[in-house]
Order: sequence, then structure tokens, then C-alpha cells
Amino acid sequence: MKLMKALLLFLGSLCFLTSCSSKFQTVEDIQKKGKIIVTTNAEFAPFEYKEGTEFLGIDMDFIKSYAAYLKVDITIQDIDFDAALLSVSANKSDLAIAGITKNAKREKTLSFSDSYYTASQVVIVSSTSSLTSLSTQEEILNALSSSKAKIGCQRGTTGQYYIEGDKDWEFEGIKDTTCITYDTGALAVTALANGQIDAVIIDEAPAKLYCNKISGVEVIDVVLTEEEYAIAVAKGNDSLVASLNAFIAQCKQDGSFEAIINKYYGQTA
Repeated sequence: MKLMKALLLFLGSLCFLTSCSSKFQTVEDIQKKGKIIVTTNAEFAPFEYKEGTEFLGIDMDFIKSYAAYLKVDITIQDIDFDAALLSVSANKSDLAIAGITKNAKREKTLSFSDSYYTASQVVIVSSTSSLTSLSTQEEILNALSSSKAKIGCQRGTTGQYYIEGDKDWEFEGIKDTTCITYDTGALAVTALANGQIDAVIIDEAPAKLYCNKISGVEVIDVVLTEEEYAIAVAKGNDSLVASLNAFIAQCKQDGSFEAIINKYYGQTA
């Protein structure tokens, strides 16, 4: 019986990874069905977070507007960041939006919309850390290396690739440091506040929010890298990409995306 259960679990996992649904939904399919399925990881304020059962944030308002643009209903699934991308590549959802950086590595398995937002990676440290006085990227990286720092990040994000190094991302990594991954950025910053790690590398907007909410930590005002956020869809789903690109261009032109940014960015001050 145990062997049979194990076999069923394995087959279920294989079905998810290879996709029981063999074909993605084009934008025409989505409109005909009358619903779009979106995956996210709602642990990344001000881009995506929840209050009760309501999804809020820049990305969430933006993608709800896209559903209205298509005149369809929207279902948002809150799952792990890596799983959100896997769900799209396995045709379990139509798209993923979660502060996702478009790069060559991810483009091997996913297609992406045009960029809708430019983000920056920054370092958070203890307010008593000597690193707070540093003013250049070189100084910060040298200090982290020489102290053999334990650096936290959210699992599967740019921060992890920046710390560990990754050829596809063209990141050399931070020498002589240890990368500690967490399910969310908030958990990483909490670990920093509790003295369990020495620093956190994360996107600038959520970094400022976390530092406002969690005492004893602060952002070093130096940008490590910049990247472009885009919406992920199934590889080859060109019709959905074209539709998203038209929507992004329209929102930038008519000021509606700027209005969403202004709505939430007041919270980062």
C-alpha cells in the first residue's frame, strides 16, 4: 500500500511538471473562456500582498486592470515564487506577475511581456553595522566578503543569484559569503533583526517597507544592480505577449500605471 501511494504521488508530481494540460491558453482562448488565471507570491509589498483575502499592490492592481481590459474575470493564486513560474510553464495558469525579472535564464522556459517597471537591488543591514557608512558598491561587497557575511534573501529571486553568482544572470557572486534563503523577504529581514544573519539583499521598494516596519535595520543607499520587471507567460504564447504589450504601452501612455505607482509608493517613504 505504501509503495502504491508513493507511486501515485510520483505520478502526480510528474503530471504537474510536464503538464497534464498540454497547450497554453491564447488571449483568444482566455476571452472565450471569460477568465484569466494568475499566479503570484503575495509576500512582496508594495507589489503584491494580502489584507485578509484581498490581493493588493502595484502588480495586483495592474493585473486586475488587465483583466478588465480583456473583459474577463480573474482568479489569483498565491503560491511560492518558484512555483508561480512553474505553474505558468506547466500551463496550470495563464500568467505570473510577482516582481519577476526578465532575463536569458528564465526566457529558456518562459516568454515575457515588455518591461513595465525598473527595479534595483539594495542591501539591508543592522542599524548598528559599520556598513551603513559605506557609499559605493565596491566598498559594500568588499566589506561583506572580508567579514564572511551570512546574507539573506528570498528564495528564487535576483538577490539569491546575485549573492551566489550565476552565469546566466552575469553575476559573479559575493566571494567568501554564505547565502541563506527564506520563503519571503520579510522572514529574511526578521532574521537580520534577530541577529541570525549579517545582511539581506532585496529589491529597493520592499526593502524600504520592511525597514519601516521592522526596527533595528536600515537600507544602505547604494544600488547594486538594476533589472526590468515583466509578466511571465507560457513559452511561445505570442498572442498573450502581444496583448500584454499593447496593454502596458497604453497604461504608460495614458498615465494609469503611474497612478497605480503613486497610490502605493507613498507607503515606502
